[in-house]
Formats: sequence, structure tokens, C-alpha cells
Amino acid sequence: MKKIKYWMFIFAGCFAAQTVSAQVRPPLSIDVNYSVASPLSSLQNYSNKTSFRGWSAGLQYMLNDQLSVGLRTGFQDFYERVPRAVYPDKLGDVSAVQTRTLRVIPIQATVGWAFTKPDKAIIPYANVAVGVANMDYNKYWGQFVEADNSWQFLVTPEIGINVPFGKASPVMFNANVRYNYSPYKVGDITNYQSLQYSAGLKFHLN
Repeated sequence: MKKIKYWMFIFAGCFAAQTVSAQVRPPLSIDVNYSVASPLSSLQNYSNKTSFRGWSAGLQYMLNDQLSVGLRTGFQDFYERVPRAVYPDKLGDVSAVQTRTLRVIPIQATVGWAFTKPDKAIIPYANVAVGVANMDYNKYWGQFVEADNSWQFLVTPEIGINVPFGKASPVMFNANVRYNYSPYKVGDITNYQSLQYSAGLKFHLN
């Protein structure tokens, strides 16, 4: 009888600990981040300026203390103005000031894994996002424009940290680095690659 009570006590203790751990924060959260992106590969040849015009937002649900799924969107605007130059063309040389833009709006599903339990002071994590992105490409030759607007496949691996404002705080500081890849091909761009740096806040919802 004593042994049964002993094992029941241990089981109850484990269950209580699991319940407390699961209730550190509500499972549903949203995050809003400011984003800066550096162009890579052929995108760098098209627009070599770092983009400071970007943001991202996500909705995430924790399946347990470490595994999560979610949805994400955002915006990033690449822009460069090239001084007047002469460009070869099928009909002859063209002298023009070029303005090059690429606006990217992703819609992706995410899967994430936190490397520590939710009660830690710093919570490092890794995510993979897969989905599509609206690519809005415009290259202006003076008053003339070469344009393309299409939806393309986009994959985004990510590493980051969440830093709670207190042990059980539902609000956390978030910072991450993402690598974006799309087989997007238009004009001078043979594929879309960028390195994206984001920082913002994450809110767990009751």
C-alpha cells in the first residue's frame, strides 16, 4: 500500500510539473518585427543597396514547450537609382537613368523548434518557412518601365532568440536572421536571395 501511495505521489508531482511548464505562457502568439535585408547573388547585381524598408509579422501556435507551427507575412523593398549611362539594346544604344525596384511580400507556413524550455531567460530557436511571395519588379529607363508582377516559391530558414520580459511574461523581445531563396528569374535577376535581419516584439495571447 505504501508503494502504491509512493508511486501515486511521484506521478502527481510529474503531472503537476508538466502542467506548470505548459502554463508558462499561452500557446498562441503573434510577432511584429522591423526588417533590414542585404541582397545576395544576382539580386546584388540588380540592386546592391541594403534595404531598410521592411517588416514581418507572424502567427504561431506552440504544440508543446518546444515545437510550433504558424503563418507569416511581411514586406521588403529593394531600391537603387543608377546614374545615367548608355545601355546596349536590340534597336540601338539607350542613354538613361535607371531606377530599379523589387518589392517582396511573402506568405509562408512555418515550423519552429525552441532549443530550451519556455521558462529560460533566453530562448534560442530555429524555424523553416515555406510558401510563396509576390515579386513586384520594376526597372525604369527614364519614363519607360520594364515590369513583372508574379507569385513565386519562397523558402526561408531562420535562427533567432526570444527574450522574455520576466520569467512568465507573455511579452518577449525577438531577434532573428533569415535566409530567403526563390528561383525567381526576370531581367538581371536569375534567383532571389537575401539575408534578412529582424527585431521586434512577440506577444502571447490569452
